Amino acid sequence: MKRFRWEVLYILIAIVLTFTVVSSGDYFGKKIKIEVGQIAPETIEAPFQVENELATQRKKTLAENTTPDVYKMDEQVLDKGLANIDLLFNYVETLKTSGITEEFGTSPVQILQSKSPIPLYEDEYKSLLNTDLAELHSIEQICINLLTNVMDAGIKENENKSLDVRTKLERTDLSNSQQKIAYEIIYTQIKANFIVDKESTALAKEEARNSVEPIYILQGERVIEQGTRVSEEAYAILNKIGYLNTDDVESYSQYMGLLALICLIVLYVFRTIRADKNMRNFTRGQTGLIVILYIISLGIIRVLMAGDYIYMPLAFAPLLIAILIDKDVAIIIHLVLLVVAATAHKADLVFVTYHLLSGLLSISIITAMQERKETMRNALFIGSIQALLFISLNLLVGMNISSQLLFKAAEAFLVGLVVVILVVGSLPLWEAAFGFITPIQLLELTNPDQPVLKRLLIEATGTYYHSLLVANLAETAANEIGANALMTRVGGYYHDIGKLTCSNYFKENQVLENPHDYLDPKSSANIILSHVTSGIELADAYKLPKCVKDMICEHHGTSMAGYFYIKAKNMEGDAVDPSDFTYNGPKPQTREAALIMLADVVEATVRSMQHKIGKEMAVEDIVRKMVRQKLDEGQLDECPLYISDLEKIIESFTRMLKGMYHERIEYPDRKVK
Repeated sequence: MKRFRWEVLYILIAIVLTFTVVSSGDYFGKKIKIEVGQIAPETIEAPFQVENELATQRKKTLAENTTPDVYKMDEQVLDKGLANIDLLFNYVETLKTSGITEEFGTSPVQILQSKSPIPLYEDEYKSLLNTDLAELHSIEQICINLLTNVMDAGIKENENKSLDVRTKLERTDLSNSQQKIAYEIIYTQIKANFIVDKESTALAKEEARNSVEPIYILQGERVIEQGTRVSEEAYAILNKIGYLNTDDVESYSQYMGLLALICLIVLYVFRTIRADKNMRNFTRGQTGLIVILYIISLGIIRVLMAGDYIYMPLAFAPLLIAILIDKDVAIIIHLVLLVVAATAHKADLVFVTYHLLSGLLSISIITAMQERKETMRNALFIGSIQALLFISLNLLVGMNISSQLLFKAAEAFLVGLVVVILVVGSLPLWEAAFGFITPIQLLELTNPDQPVLKRLLIEATGTYYHSLLVANLAETAANEIGANALMTRVGGYYHDIGKLTCSNYFKENQVLENPHDYLDPKSSANIILSHVTSGIELADAYKLPKCVKDMICEHHGTSMAGYFYIKAKNMEGDAVDPSDFTYNGPKPQTREAALIMLADVVEATVRSMQHKIGKEMAVEDIVRKMVRQKLDEGQLDECPLYISDLEKIIESFTRMLKGMYHERIEYPDRKVK
């Protein structure tokens, strides 16, 4: 219940601070009330890249209006004109060669006027009727040829070709009166045959509009200057970047939206933690560190609100969390901080993509670091990633490579470099303040060149190899149940370093005689029990971390040195005090310490009974018996192990030990002749 109260307090603090930071950001902190035509009270620059839609629209309209119409030839116009000329001259020839006029009692001119598809004056009709057939055919052919010649070139609407027709007629053999008649015939049939193709024209204009590149106001570019009149264009841009306070109701709705967003973020984090068994077991120190780093990150976001996005070390807290706690937790915190920062800065896609990718890549790189000497190499690598990412994103949005762009990329590189150096450099501070042990420290402790491990190899060789086996057994089981495998392996390496003080009193290091044969049971038990306290003293001397000292203390719990206790009872009876043969404890408090206890007793037991394996008993039977014994003794009562975990541990131990202590074939003796 007390822990729950602390968690609620942490959540409330995070919500309040997040709301404060975001609500004082670009969405809320820079709104002004102003209308088109009024004077701007301050100079305003674009906080991010934004499209100038009115300018873009003007450019599109200009491109559309300057796109020429697309024309197509209408062949039917010429065909109809030629047909009219042919019909006119057919009527004239028919009237000249037939007596049809006598039957109807009308004059040929009247009939021609009523039938002719080409309107002419009466005297022009008479002239055609009085022309002999040869000349008539010549006039017809000239009209057809000239009309065809003029129309084939294409005639647009309102285009006048009269001068061309007159010029061409003057070059013929026709008389002036015949030229005049031919001109009238041709001119009446000249029609626009090069007409606008509406569909093609519309398509061309649409393509011209679509080909226009949007006009952008770049980040930091001045939108309006103090003391200048607000134009419609500037007003539209101010509205788009959220600088206009047009409605109080809108402001309240924005605050409500922000609060809802923060609540959804908290819900995401809460459900993610509940779904992960490792995260549910966070200590107060781990939770406190996350909250403190989150608060520091909020402060960084707020302080750098007016700066360029490349200067914001958004990955600082996630990198520390990845090293000190867990990679998955670091990713969650990074995503949360990214949403908060993007909302507070009213960020664009470039901001989000830059910090998302650079943060995730940095976390993956820093968690793979095994030694502190790799810090500079990883810092250079992360800095290079940030510089390359900055250049690629700016090229993507249409910027060209320039000295200014390269200078900014160099700044992004330096920010990445400095962040990694600060993270790794500040690790001792966080480790000391919260008692953390980092994977880097643990990996360094697994190095065989560590002084205490070297001593163990030389002075207590049997214990050294026993420790290696315990470490391998415990580490494999830790992977099975989701415990800290690296910490478990380190605990296995160091759990018995106390045996250095009197190594020959432990069975695995004895070659010839057993010193316990010359001691009473209580003295022997005191020597055996003392390897825990001696181990703590050596751990202090070699500056081993607290988690390793805890596993040294707890790997026997409060169990009893049973062999010497039974020996003493056989010698002295019930007067023997069990406390003289019992380890001081405490019992294992963590899953890692419990795994060291179980691996230690199982390995020692199987090794001592390996001659019976396969003949009298199975490895699994021994493993189950020893695990059950520790469970029945209550040695596992204070650590967060589940029954299901114990079954996985038994299966893991059995699988490993079968490979180590399998039944061997007995080779027959070779007969000597």
